[in-house]
Amino acid sequence: PGYEGQWCQTCKNCDKKCGEIRACAECNLFNTGPGKYTDTCGDCSYLKALHVEDIRPNQYDPRKSKTISQNGTCKIVDDTGCDLTFWYGYEDEYPENDSDDENDDYYYEDDEDDDGTLVVWTSNIDKVCPPLEDKDVAEACSKKTTCMDCSRSPGCGWCSSPHLEMKSRCSSIKENEKMCPTERREEKFNSVPTIIKESKEQTSRWSKAQLHPQQVELAMNVGDIQYLDFTYLFISSGTSLTHDLPENVDLKIFSSCGGDNLLTEISRCSGIFNGVTVKFYARFHLKSCPEKSSDWEKSYKLTLSQGDVLDIDLKMFCSCSCDKFSTDGICRNDKKTFLDINPCAEKNSCSECLQDSACNWCSDSKFSYFDGSPLPRCNNDNFFTSDLCNGNGKVDPPRALTGSEDCSTCNHTCSGGICEEHKQDLLDLNMCVSQLTCGDCMKEDGCAWCPQTDGAPRCNLVSKWIVGNEKRNDPNKHECQEDLYVDRSTISTDKIEFLQNSDYIYEDSPMPDMTDNTVEITMKEGQSYNLELLLKINLDHRNFEEHQKFDEVKLMMKSRDEKSLSYVKLKYDYVCKGRKCTNDDIVKNLDELSFSASIELTECPERGINEPIYVLACNEYGESYPYGL
Repeated sequence: PGYEGQWCQTCKNCDKKCGEIRACAECNLFNTGPGKYTDTCGDCSYLKALHVEDIRPNQYDPRKSKTISQNGTCKIVDDTGCDLTFWYGYEDEYPENDSDDENDDYYYEDDEDDDGTLVVWTSNIDKVCPPLEDKDVAEACSKKTTCMDCSRSPGCGWCSSPHLEMKSRCSSIKENEKMCPTERREEKFNSVPTIIKESKEQTSRWSKAQLHPQQVELAMNVGDIQYLDFTYLFISSGTSLTHDLPENVDLKIFSSCGGDNLLTEISRCSGIFNGVTVKFYARFHLKSCPEKSSDWEKSYKLTLSQGDVLDIDLKMFCSCSCDKFSTDGICRNDKKTFLDINPCAEKNSCSECLQDSACNWCSDSKFSYFDGSPLPRCNNDNFFTSDLCNGNGKVDPPRALTGSEDCSTCNHTCSGGICEEHKQDLLDLNMCVSQLTCGDCMKEDGCAWCPQTDGAPRCNLVSKWIVGNEKRNDPNKHECQEDLYVDRSTISTDKIEFLQNSDYIYEDSPMPDMTDNTVEITMKEGQSYNLELLLKINLDHRNFEEHQKFDEVKLMMKSRDEKSLSYVKLKYDYVCKGRKCTNDDIVKNLDELSFSASIELTECPERGINEPIYVLACNEYGESYPYGL
């Protein structure tokens, strides 16, 4: 049953079965995968794992067995990037003693499972891995001719230095570190999932945030595999999990769904008692980069059918910093420049740009590279920077403009946006001149706004304005004919200690006096403000546990104005004894736990933020009884 085809060669249910047994099979056969990650290999005694090369002449061989049934084949990519194949089947008569002695009893009846004993097996030739030796990696990398191709190849690194003559600029990461100056290495991402938002606001003592965390950031290179742990408090007995990630991102979710169940790949957990918290492990594998560059940084959703959503801000390393106009870095072995491969970028106005049918213009004031640096607004239709323009700001008529047409007509207008540019502003990394309102100008770092100018852009770098009694002898500087608006953001301190807490915190609870535990910030949208948050460890607190690891202490934000939390992003790293925390750090061995945190205003609320925002240090189950505030 379940097989079809002329020779019963097609298994309709094999993919499902592979998901059920993958964690245990991969862990026991290859010592990798979700079972290894969760340290649950020891729970897999229900199956027998065999390597073909280890089978001796008189031992049981599943390939030769006439009593094995429900066979299937599984193909997976393990956590080291190897392509693995293994087989499985149920054996009615599995050997009790696996030895070379011909007098041993060869088979016994398995009484535990009506289907027999689950056997999984593989061989060395069924494990195909990327090159491991550095010289082999370097040789494979050397065949990549552009930084973009190099950056999308696991194990490869690119050197963009214009001061080095190199036959191939793509080599192994190790080799690249030896020969390339640090500032000229195209560094890939090297991170783990970052929690942006741990929990929703607890609005009363009876309310409880079911999903932890609520929002994360993933920065991934092609070939990377990252695990994300999250928990869900069940109130209804079951929930299904779906997502909107693109096809180039493989997401598999593993869980035991509570109780004594084994770790398996799941898309639903059901039959869970009210009040039970279940842990899930999401495994992300970035297989390739999307075709459209606008998808290289994007937000996606992992949705639970009860209505909770985990927001995933995904950044993919798909291009290099030398893939820009404002750099002297070499991004190709043939040394072609940005303008060589994107000649439309030489044009300085919308009208000039659209006189070439191969070009399009971006009038959007927010048009920039992923790192926020400005890009030429005229680009070839098939060049990757074209896709980075917001759809409403892209001016791309079906034919080239004639001599009597320009970008002021209704059919292809740049009106309301940016219609021309100066290349020096791009080289100066000046995003100010693209900002069309005072509010937008104030959001950009280093910008100042002038209500009345002599024809110069109203928003420009502070260094481009004549200030006070400064003489006007620099043609690149402009005089503001009214008062200049400049950045007034401030932070009162960059280090603060948590107030020790010993009580429950609810919406209607009065907050304690926190004069010494308060920081005042005047924030500008899009700018990060760094803080060191210090938590003294009090092992008498009821929520501290004997072997609690450092990363089981979470930070989350609370406010009586719950909506204000949607405008503020909190990111943090753990610091133990003045260094980055490791897996060996447990709370009871620490006198204090530090958080290297950054707070960012992601959007300006219309009515401001009028209620204090509290940062709580707690475990994922006890935000109502935090360690400190």
